[in-house]
Amino acid sequence: MHNRQSGAAHVPIMFFLILLVLFLGALGFGYVTLTRNGELQKQVATTRADAEVLRQKAFLVEHYIEDIGRVIGKPGKYEGRPASASLYGGAALDNPMVMDPAAVKKTMDEACASAGVSVASGIENVLGALVTHTSQLSQRVKDIEAERDRALTEKREVENKFQAAASKHGQDSNAWRQNLEQARAEFTNATVDRDRTITQLQEGLRNKADELSTVREEATANEKHLRKEIDKRNTQVSAMVARDALRNPPDAPDGKVIAAQAGVPRAFINLGRKDLLQPGTVFRIKNPHGAAVKGYATVTAVEEERAAVELSGLVDPVGDFVRAGDLLFNELYTPRVTRTIYLLGRFSAPYNKPELANLLRRLGNKVVDKMAPGVDTVILGNDPINEAGDGFVSVQDSEEYKLASDLRVEFTYLRTIRDLIKL
Repeated sequence: MHNRQSGAAHVPIMFFLILLVLFLGALGFGYVTLTRNGELQKQVATTRADAEVLRQKAFLVEHYIEDIGRVIGKPGKYEGRPASASLYGGAALDNPMVMDPAAVKKTMDEACASAGVSVASGIENVLGALVTHTSQLSQRVKDIEAERDRALTEKREVENKFQAAASKHGQDSNAWRQNLEQARAEFTNATVDRDRTITQLQEGLRNKADELSTVREEATANEKHLRKEIDKRNTQVSAMVARDALRNPPDAPDGKVIAAQAGVPRAFINLGRKDLLQPGTVFRIKNPHGAAVKGYATVTAVEEERAAVELSGLVDPVGDFVRAGDLLFNELYTPRVTRTIYLLGRFSAPYNKPELANLLRRLGNKVVDKMAPGVDTVILGNDPINEAGDGFVSVQDSEEYKLASDLRVEFTYLRTIRDLIKL
């Protein structure tokens, strides 16, 4: 009986202890929780205070940006520092008054450059440099205005002096003008007397000048006539001297045969390049003791001292064949001399004028197209046709023939030298 009561009393006590422990644990947990809630409330209050301060600073920064933007007036865009882009997390400034520092710096540099001052950093330095430069310019303007004022003062002084000098000059001018008028009147009277004397002298001088002019005209006419005659005679003399220097005497040979054999149609003559001999030149061959033509020699090859010729037209190739010592004659050739030839008249085939002129040039002669002093030989062709075309005009009636005769030019007819021309 006693044992059952002890056990029954023990159970409620244990249960009570357990409940007490649980209560104390709950009380401690609540205390701890309440303590932490208090700390959190303090942190929340502090955070709210900090957030309020940050919000106020944000308003202040935003207003600062707007006020600075309005003052500078250079709105733009700011994307932050390129090296710190990861710190922004994609954030951007969307305030309409945000400025681009680089653009502001560029504007400041351009302002310095435009003003002609050194580039400075910082708005105070830039504005200071600009103010200094402006002050210097203002001082220069003041200095220039001072110089201008001094110049204007000097100008007024000079004008005053000039007016005084002008007044004095006017007085002197009036006196000088009076003296000039008096001198001019005296000069006019003297001029009238001089003109009268000059007129008389000029009249006498004109009479003498007329007489002198008449004598001078007569002398000039006589001098012109005499000079014309002298020139004509000098031209004739020059042409005759030149022709005499060119022309051998009529009976003088131009060369001779130096080698030849009977029955051989080739020979050698003593003329060559030194004598201005040209291939194709034709010579008449004569015996030194006779005047008859025994044949013809045509130049085929020319050397310095001699030339080879081809023999043709031999009259007696057996009894009187070409021998060394036979003489050579050609009216169109003179050793070491170039002839100037003029073709006068009408030339017909096969000796047309162009072909004949080319042949004469190939033989070393000079052929001209105009009759003038200097012509050595005139080759006469047939009589030319008259202007009507129904008859002929004598070649000797032409002005060119008369001029050639007056100049004593050598004449030869084409028919007399035709045997010396081989087309």
